[in-house]
Amino acid sequence: MKLLTNWLAATARLPRQHKLALASLSLLVGAALMWQPHPFSSSRDRQPIPIPNDTQNITSVEHSEPIEQGLDADDPALRVPEDALEKDITSEAPRTHQHTVAAGDTLGGIFSQYGLPISQLYQMLDENDRVGDIRRGQNMEWQVDEQGRLLTFTLYQSLKYRDQYRFEQGKVAYARLETKGDREKVTVIGRVNSSFYQQARQAGLTPNQIQNLVSALQWRFDFGRQSRRGDQFAIQVDKEFIDNKPVSSGNIFAMLYRAGDRDIFIYRHTDGRFYDEQGQSLDRALRRIPTAKRYRISSSFDPHRKHPITGRISPHNGTDFATPVGTSVLAAGDGVVVKARKHPLAGNYVVIKHGREYSTRYLHLHRILVKPGDHVSMGQRIALSGNTGRSTGPHLHFELLKYGHPVNAMKVPLPEAHPVPSQERGEFQRQAKHAQQALEQRLNG
Repeated sequence: MKLLTNWLAATARLPRQHKLALASLSLLVGAALMWQPHPFSSSRDRQPIPIPNDTQNITSVEHSEPIEQGLDADDPALRVPEDALEKDITSEAPRTHQHTVAAGDTLGGIFSQYGLPISQLYQMLDENDRVGDIRRGQNMEWQVDEQGRLLTFTLYQSLKYRDQYRFEQGKVAYARLETKGDREKVTVIGRVNSSFYQQARQAGLTPNQIQNLVSALQWRFDFGRQSRRGDQFAIQVDKEFIDNKPVSSGNIFAMLYRAGDRDIFIYRHTDGRFYDEQGQSLDRALRRIPTAKRYRISSSFDPHRKHPITGRISPHNGTDFATPVGTSVLAAGDGVVVKARKHPLAGNYVVIKHGREYSTRYLHLHRILVKPGDHVSMGQRIALSGNTGRSTGPHLHFELLKYGHPVNAMKVPLPEAHPVPSQERGEFQRQAKHAQQALEQRLNG
């Protein structure tokens, strides 16, 4: 009691403004002590799919993007322009995206890596509560609309069975599909008259099959720019037949493309990837970090990030590195610069196209060192990081896009230029040579 009396007496001698400040602080402390969140939250019968912690970040003033207005992933100024072949491929069917489950993967984590809507994952869970039971090495594929929402999602349980989810008008339909019938390899041939895409469609290939071929050869041959009238092709396809009638488009196993006096051959290995006749990779690698050394990540990729005040979803479609102004920015891979300019929100920025599947964006730059049309190599210096545009501090905002959709550059599987394993290469080369000779006979006959 004596301590309280002495404290009150000391307080009475304080200036008026100090008394007001002390009273306000006391009220705030009292209110904080009286308010406690309820220890329990309402539960539902549905169990949530685990989602990595880095996809649940809340926007704060420390994050580089302004909380009032984020960058639009579909802003025309930032988009990679499509050429005629890409428009042909997407005109008849949406692109198919693929993923092979790695150790430690969860379905929720995969959805977050590729920026797929978690709400649609819960719809799938309502239809089949075992959808999250995935295993290492399992294959899955999906198609999305222009807004990035799922149209179909397929999980391959075995060679015989696959689970397919189809989304339409806000609802999902689930079906367990079975592969039936006999499978045999057939060869389709064609000659380019107008475009490779049109002649491949006339030969019986689907848009997805053509997309797979174009992606496989994107670093060896550009069908959009290099194919010419008179070019020939022969393609070996594994088709399924019931009562001698084809019931599926099948998988492509080999292709021989004759462009003038140049022959281009690819063969699919047992890992599902295409290689040349020697077993060498057709891919070129990409790097996850576009700087010479690692810098702190100030804001992670998060398509589900929430605004701290409004509670609305404010996606962060890239990874922010806390780089000092003037840090060298390096190209994530070989490619062509398609944009290098200024944007009111992104500041100075660069967009690079890597083949036909991937592209990268580098935002808020201090200085741009390349121009549109430049061919760059992986690790080449393309800019200096900065603090331009709508930015709350010096940093590099880096985005990786797969077929135009933002994905998590720090986690998604990236192309690697590895050859067929040495212990498997001899058998691969034997089978590839046999297939190449068979396709040559078809073109020469």
